[in-house]
Amino acid sequence: MAAPETAMFPEKLSHKKYRAALKKEKRKKRRQELARLRDSGLSQKEEEEEAAVAAVDAFIEEQQLEEERLLEIERQKLHEEWLLREQKAQEEFRIKKEKEEAARKRQEEQERKLKEEWEEQQRKEREEEQQKLQEKKEREEAVQKMLEQAENELENGATWQNPEPPTELRIMEKDRANCPFYSKTGACRFGDRCSRKHNFPASSPTLLIKSMFTTFGMEQCRRDDYDPDASLEYSEEETYQQFLDFYDDVLPEFKNVGKVVQFKVSCNLEPHLRGNVYVQYQSEEECQAALALFNGRWYAGRQLQCEFCPVTRWKMAICGKIQHKFFPHCSTVTQRYSYGGGLGGTPSLLKE
Repeated sequence: MAAPETAMFPEKLSHKKYRAALKKEKRKKRRQELARLRDSGLSQKEEEEEAAVAAVDAFIEEQQLEEERLLEIERQKLHEEWLLREQKAQEEFRIKKEKEEAARKRQEEQERKLKEEWEEQQRKEREEEQQKLQEKKEREEAVQKMLEQAENELENGATWQNPEPPTELRIMEKDRANCPFYSKTGACRFGDRCSRKHNFPASSPTLLIKSMFTTFGMEQCRRDDYDPDASLEYSEEETYQQFLDFYDDVLPEFKNVGKVVQFKVSCNLEPHLRGNVYVQYQSEEECQAALALFNGRWYAGRQLQCEFCPVTRWKMAICGKIQHKFFPHCSTVTQRYSYGGGLGGTPSLLKE
């Protein structure tokens, strides 16, 4: 039976068409068999039996067709559900890809902006650096030009002097009152911040060396400016002995330049007067030579800062309250140690 069926259905058919063709072939064979039986003279009973069998076969075939129809409906429903799921998955995939693309574009935009900002910052820094280099070069060229001009003028025999200050500055300085503290002692507690005018002398017979005389007690007072009892731990005798050593050490050096008229050391606790040394020479020329010799030299681990001092009248500069043991925060020179410039004068400790 397999050979005829294979010959009858040589091509590959679908399952539905294959079953339909198979049933058709079976019906054909059954009709042929019934015809053969009729031809052979079967009885009426046999014909009825054959009809009943044919009816049963028809019912069975109808049931099979109904089952196939229901199966096809179920398959179609499952196929539609799969299509819906596939469509939903495709939509979700599309939305996900769009979000990823949007995030990628935002990231690229942020990176682009950061790169542009960094490049702009680098460009500005390069421009600022070039501008600074250009300004430095211009300043150096201006200084070099001024130096060459000054050298040419000196070679030609011309005198050299510092340039004049601006006119508005001279007017302002002219209108300002003189600082009484600087005029008396050559030092001001406010320094460059002082609202009054400091008349710095171009030449003077008195030389000021700031904070030259230092002792352990004075250094401790420097750290304990807000502790008035800090100096009680150091005796006056120890400080005086240190002054004698200082006197024997430095006074001969000052005398090598010229005749010393006054040699005074300030023992004020105020920072702008503490340890200041005043050396008054007989002439301004000797004081100028001393300034050129001692300014910038090192003594006791410190570099000396020498300058001309306007003080020539010591009665106004020296504090008079020291004899009464009362000089709180004094702004004049509290003189405990001095040298009167006679021939062979000796230092003395002023009793309080």
